[in-house]
Amino acid sequence: MKTLPLAAVLFLAASPVLANDQQALDECISEWGSKSPFKKGTKAQTTIGTGVKVFGIGKGQSGQDAPTERPALYLVRPSVNVAGKTTLRLSNPKGWYCMGSAVTVAGKIAIEAHCDAQIATARSGDGTSVMGANDAQQGVAVMGSLRITRFGCSK
Repeated sequence: MKTLPLAAVLFLAASPVLANDQQALDECISEWGSKSPFKKGTKAQTTIGTGVKVFGIGKGQSGQDAPTERPALYLVRPSVNVAGKTTLRLSNPKGWYCMGSAVTVAGKIAIEAHCDAQIATARSGDGTSVMGANDAQQGVAVMGSLRITRFGCSK
């Protein structure tokens, strides 16, 4: 049961975004640059709590981002996954998703995002991978994978 303390450490490592939501949102808005419809200081329309999963046990939140008529700003809390699978679906084609850092150890985090959705990370720099795959270039993958796939794209 050494994994539970490890999960706690990983969650604490990913939690700086929790400390200041507005700072995280402002970092994402800066990353999007001039194409962003939001100014720094804009509050998130919705916060999605992705949760913590250890050996597949735990809860997460997803699917609370129905399509909107206008651009919508979402804060996606950091995700921690140890030896399991977490799937996060980002469904709003007009959604602007500000991601906290994701951490997966010997597991998989799959992010399914609408083709037109915008995604940025609140943490600067590229993702890290140790004996794993990090196609998303966000967060940390240790002997696991972190991938973003798109759906709803016109051919």
